[in-house]
Amino acid sequence: MKWKKGFFILFILMFMLIALMGCQSQSSVQEKEEQKSETNTKTITVATSADFPPFEYHEVIEGKDTITGFDIELIQEIGKKLGMKIKIEDMSFDGVIPAVESGKVDLGISGISYKEERAKKVDFSDPYYYSAQTILVKKDAKEIKTMNELKGKVVGSQLATTSDDIISSFDGIQIKKYKKVNDAILDLNNDRIDAVIVEDAIASEFIKDYKELKIVIPDGLNTEKVPMVIAFPKGEEKLVHDVNEVLQMLKDSGKLNQLIEKYGLVSIQK
Repeated sequence: MKWKKGFFILFILMFMLIALMGCQSQSSVQEKEEQKSETNTKTITVATSADFPPFEYHEVIEGKDTITGFDIELIQEIGKKLGMKIKIEDMSFDGVIPAVESGKVDLGISGISYKEERAKKVDFSDPYYYSAQTILVKKDAKEIKTMNELKGKVVGSQLATTSDDIISSFDGIQIKKYKKVNDAILDLNNDRIDAVIVEDAIASEFIKDYKELKIVIPDGLNTEKVPMVIAFPKGEEKLVHDVNEVLQMLKDSGKLNQLIEKYGLVSIQK
């Protein structure tokens, strides 16, 4: 009887060992599948200039310096829908289009306005927002009703932006160009320049932090709303098509307007 009992115990132990090995094998296979899936997930490198609140800017979140904003959340949402990881590359704005054009990055999103000159170098997505130009001045500055009243004054603009192109078209205005718009705002706030030209949404964001500044829209300033777009290297038709499909999906679902409202922007009317 003892040998039967011992055989039974041995049988139970062998059964438990086989079951344990099976569980470990299944777990190992699952881990390998997850690792394989993670490895196969494509990473998209995105160029931005994180000095354009509320579109892209630095913020300390949970003790860590993080690039966030409307554009960043939008591209993260697009990446999620396409099953792609997003890697953000922060750089000065005048480097964004060249980085996209050269293929150094997969795309660029940084409050980029559509311009025919840019379209010769890169491809663009469908518009996802529209912006107009404004002028920032000190609250105690002499009232500026027309662009002619800026003649002889120093106006700050960010290099390679639509704002820079527009202010450069006016004669008699001294233009000081900056790589980072934050530096122009600091100079204005410290009375080193007389005004800054910048998009309306960005101006509205800056006056929240700089209480001594105000927005003016002088007669003669082109206030036509221009589309903001995502930039791609030439020849990336599939990526452009896929991103446009997701953009349309986000517009149709109301998700895009939710993001727009979250950042205090004006809902798309076009």
